[in-house]
Amino acid sequence: MSTFRFGVVSGAHGDARLWSERARRLEGSGYWALLVPDTLFTPSPFLVLAVAAAATASLHVGTWVLAAPLRSPQATVREVRTLVELSGGRFELGLGAGRPQAERDAGTLGVAWGSGPERVDQVEATIAALRDAFGDELHVTLAAGGDRMMRLAGRHADTVALPLPPHADLSAVEAAAARVRAATPADRSPIELSLQVAGIADAVPDWLRRSAGLTPDSLREAGAAGYLSGDVARDADALVALRGSTGVSFLTVPDELAEQVTPLVEALAGR
Repeated sequence: MSTFRFGVVSGAHGDARLWSERARRLEGSGYWALLVPDTLFTPSPFLVLAVAAAATASLHVGTWVLAAPLRSPQATVREVRTLVELSGGRFELGLGAGRPQAERDAGTLGVAWGSGPERVDQVEATIAALRDAFGDELHVTLAAGGDRMMRLAGRHADTVALPLPPHADLSAVEAAAARVRAATPADRSPIELSLQVAGIADAVPDWLRRSAGLTPDSLREAGAAGYLSGDVARDADALVALRGSTGVSFLTVPDELAEQVTPLVEALAGR
């Protein structure tokens, strides 16, 4: 069974000093990784992750997740190679076929977006180029939703970011985890599964309130598996039970919630 890991997802703006301080604070709090999204309204992930890696000694850094259609496979290999070197091997690549808003980003960047199958082709080509360049040494997370992406994840991913909305309950997580297991060849070790923390106590990230209308009450009423009560002992027991029934062991935490989740990280990380 995989041990617990916690990563903070941050798309915040700020200078190199602020990113360095953020990275050192997370490292000191026991977080495993700092993860940065790949959008045109957040900082360039490779640049800020290089700053974070330079400011820390053990914190891993990663993309969450890189939209494969926005770069050629070899362009991705180049960026990854540089960050692997700069971080001393602490870089983890998160990769996907692109979120809905990424089509607009592609238009702004002047790159082809393509159909769904074409974007999955791009993911597959990027994985092949990365494995040619790094073998199995590079940790790859896939955001997998459709059947073909699940099959790719089953063959190639070290971690799967489960394709679930913030209000998903335990049964939804169990069903998604079962899909990953069904797509994983028998000769592969179990794949690490990741779930997003959607809220804790009375706190929900502002972007989730605005985009999905989520509130602590709505998450509680939905029985959201990614909602934490704020009671460390209770939440630790809940996550241990969640891992036992689904295999989820990597929890991603919105930057706005990182400080509140820190006591739980201290209780569970590495267990």
